[in-house]
Amino acid sequence: MATRATTPRALTAVLDTTSRVAGSRWAAAAIASSAVLFLIGGATTGFGHWWQVFIASAAALVTLPMLFVLQHTTNRQTTAILIKLDELIRATTDAKADFIDLEDQEVSDQEALHDQLHHGDDAPET
Repeated sequence: MATRATTPRALTAVLDTTSRVAGSRWAAAAIASSAVLFLIGGATTGFGHWWQVFIASAAALVTLPMLFVLQHTTNRQTTAILIKLDELIRATTDAKADFIDLEDQEVSDQEALHDQLHHGDDAPET
């Protein structure tokens, strides 16, 4: 059985909070305001080389960490959904156990189960 790396709870809490705050309307308003201020600053200084370097650096310094924050949050949410679906499969008497942990199987196995479900003898009538 494969073991999964765990993220410390404090780090998870920080990443989740960061993701939630970054997705808020206040963050969007702050980013839009900052963009307008940067454009005004660039326009008043003639969009000099230092301004372009500053904008590129600021964008990289914000974008790269946010990529990892959002990926972490998405992975946690996806894992939670998969666990809940596995529990629903286990709780359903007519469900096939083959669908539990389907995300860990090879794509060819997933496609075979998909074909069996949608094109097999026990496919639901439409």
